[in-house]
Amino acid sequence: MGNMDAYFNLAMMRLGWMNPYYGETFMFQNHAKKSDSNEKSGPSRKDYIESSLLLKRAHEMGHVQAKHRLAMLYASGVELDGAIVIKKDCAKATALYKEVATTLGTSLSKRMRTAYKQFTTGDYESSSRNYLAAAETGSIVAQVNAAFLLERGHCLGMNRLNCMKASVRLWRAAAQQGDEEACLRVGDFYYYGRLREDANSNRIIDVTTQRDADFSVSPIPWVRYILYPEDLILKLGTFIISSIRWMYDKLQSDRYSMTLNRLREDGFCEESDGSCSRNEFQSLNSLSEHFETAIQYYRKAADDHESPRAYFNLAFMHEWGLGVSQDFTLAKRYYELAAKNKEAEGELAVQIASICLSIHEFIVKLQPMVTKWSTERYSMKISSSSTIPDVTLDGHISVKDVLLYHALNFDSALLLFLIGILIIIIRDVHHRRQGR
Repeated sequence: MGNMDAYFNLAMMRLGWMNPYYGETFMFQNHAKKSDSNEKSGPSRKDYIESSLLLKRAHEMGHVQAKHRLAMLYASGVELDGAIVIKKDCAKATALYKEVATTLGTSLSKRMRTAYKQFTTGDYESSSRNYLAAAETGSIVAQVNAAFLLERGHCLGMNRLNCMKASVRLWRAAAQQGDEEACLRVGDFYYYGRLREDANSNRIIDVTTQRDADFSVSPIPWVRYILYPEDLILKLGTFIISSIRWMYDKLQSDRYSMTLNRLREDGFCEESDGSCSRNEFQSLNSLSEHFETAIQYYRKAADDHESPRAYFNLAFMHEWGLGVSQDFTLAKRYYELAAKNKEAEGELAVQIASICLSIHEFIVKLQPMVTKWSTERYSMKISSSSTIPDVTLDGHISVKDVLLYHALNFDSALLLFLIGILIIIIRDVHHRRQGR
């Protein structure tokens, strides 16, 4: 029907609009090559050609966003698998950018002011729409604000997973333009696993869902149920439902096995040719892959902006071996860099983290020594005694050895430390009540 918005939207979908890696789509020199992953694959040669034609039609009709996207294509050019798909043309790009600069300034500023007023009055849905429209013009401020609103749960009807993908796409686009906060946000998205496909994608994001993501990668995740005991009820309900589903799947699996055996006996399928095998879904969104991506963006924020938060996050991930090999020396170095920022706002947090790092390193180095000492001790006892009081008949370590092992375990030491703090707090409250 000749609608210019339809031309533009169709072109953007050709360029990967619904792809969570959309922010990289326009880094043509580095990201235009196709990969084996369906999620990360870029547009094809045909997509680029057809999208450019659609953008030209929208541009001729006066569509400002189409002018800007077409200018980006001409400014960088597109080279796919060694062949030039769209030739780089700086003259055309400059002319289009001039048109955008002369016609867009007023409309963009009006839209940004409208979005801000809607945000201050609590109309977050309308504000989000206006910021999204402004973000498509390449405005970093609009991209950051739209990403923030999506992250806060103003999802315009999207479910949690799609909402998070849309948010991180905008954060990523802002990060590529050099925004420090955007780099950190993208790293946080991948660190906390908010884009993992096993997330509950059937409901809108809420506080409990957010805690599921935040505590899923915590070194001590059970602390959550001390801070939020109400989550135990939801956890119990989830456990009951998953148990029922497991029993049902188990019954279905037994029936499936009986059916396969019957088919094999009747000669309908053979195990060698794979005709009797079941195709299982293999998730590519493992936690380690997300940690590796988070590391990349934290390093970008650290290298480009010397961000104290990025240094702190890198130190923590190296300390616990999240996405990288465990390296206490490098973790100490990153903590030192985090403490040297000019504001010195996180100095106390870094000092506490450094103390915890020293304790963690000591316990990690102590465990092999204790294990070696325990092994030598019991081997000597076995060789010097005709009876074996500390070892069971089947060769396993006795109850006393198990208790000794757990007494020297890091989790046990941490639990005793927390119990000590709790006792001190209770005594302090008791003394205050007596003083009253």
